[in-house]
Amino acid sequence: MPRPRPSVLSIALVFLLCLAAAPQMGAAQGEKIELRVWDQFTAPGESEVVDAIYSAFTEQNPNVTITREAMSTDQMRQTVNTALASGTGPDIIFYDTGPGFAGVLADAGLILPLDDMASQYGWRDRFIPSAIQGATIDGKLYGLPLQVDLIGMYYNKTLLDQEELQVPQTVDELATFCGQAKEKGYEPPLAFSNNPGWQSGHQFSMTTTNMVGPATMQQLLFEHQGSWNSPEMVTAIDAFFVKLRDAGCFSDPNALSYDDGNSLFFTGQSLLHPTGSWLVGDIEENMTDYEVGMVPFPSPTGGEGSFWVTGLGSAYYISAQSQHQEAAGQFLAHLFSPETATRWVGEADFAVPMAVDTANLEVSPLFKSILDVLASSTNGQTQLGYNIDVLTPPEFNDVMTNGFQAMLAGDKTAEQQAADLQAAWEAGLPAMTGTPAS
Repeated sequence: MPRPRPSVLSIALVFLLCLAAAPQMGAAQGEKIELRVWDQFTAPGESEVVDAIYSAFTEQNPNVTITREAMSTDQMRQTVNTALASGTGPDIIFYDTGPGFAGVLADAGLILPLDDMASQYGWRDRFIPSAIQGATIDGKLYGLPLQVDLIGMYYNKTLLDQEELQVPQTVDELATFCGQAKEKGYEPPLAFSNNPGWQSGHQFSMTTTNMVGPATMQQLLFEHQGSWNSPEMVTAIDAFFVKLRDAGCFSDPNALSYDDGNSLFFTGQSLLHPTGSWLVGDIEENMTDYEVGMVPFPSPTGGEGSFWVTGLGSAYYISAQSQHQEAAGQFLAHLFSPETATRWVGEADFAVPMAVDTANLEVSPLFKSILDVLASSTNGQTQLGYNIDVLTPPEFNDVMTNGFQAMLAGDKTAEQQAADLQAAWEAGLPAMTGTPAS
């Protein structure tokens, strides 16, 4: 699910230098073509980078005109299904991955499978496997994800050093830390917000991954082995939504918007902030007086350790009704060429799920630390977990949103939430797997 960057707008996965040459453009040479593109890049600086990248394609293909419309995530979600179904929509959309979003479009036959194009342009060889996996629906590749999100916990190193406080490594240490921080005047210690409620899905992803480990989460999410109602899941849910709540780590997060939580951290009122790498640019802009670091979220008691969680942002898809699918494919090949990938990283601060040459790029120490973590995952040095909200059915996401808000308000137990999550998983699984409901 896109986050207010969003949402997207994220930061960048860097790997080794890609040796493959950029695909040659040939968008129906001579024929005048208009490609209509809908995306979610609304921030001024970000939008300028996108315009420049799109223009580079039309410079190589002067017979092609790109008509771009940028809209918010919510506006895109409210509009895209009807527009594509009616034939009035764009040729290309930048839209949410996952069964509840792109999966709905694929099931309705509204977006084009890209497997043939992937073979033509070598995308499967250049994208990291998890990105291909995340954009694959019912065995077919439908989209090309642009961003990889690293989700963990930011900390204000300047203030921690000043107050002689250490970054907590476990949930128990975090509960103690919150008490110490409050005594020193930091209220709330953790800049956690949960309005409108998608934020709690990230916390759930981190604590459950830390509890059972990435391998078990992979089996549950992709092989559908295991249960969301196990004792370990109950412990993980209780660790964040009960123990940290009762320790005073956050105050009424259901009343705080995501921007409110960010402001608590930006101004130094909160010392810790559990969120994703898409916030790096805003941190660097708003916290020039502070040194900020990022670590995996602390592990619950009895857990497997502290793991980074990653997830995909939105991806580019081609409309099944587009009259210019070949040119649209060439446009996507341009967006994900090695040269353009470097621009996404260096100019937009995005984390792209493919190989990028960063030898001549200048990045901040915070950004570089994130890129190093993501790069280390390619050789197995770092094991990454999954941000689950784009990998689970809509019924499950609804229970996460509403159920965790109820828990934070003290109106629901961890046991009840785990049982409701499992029931929602079982209800939504047939649509995800293509099997009839029993």
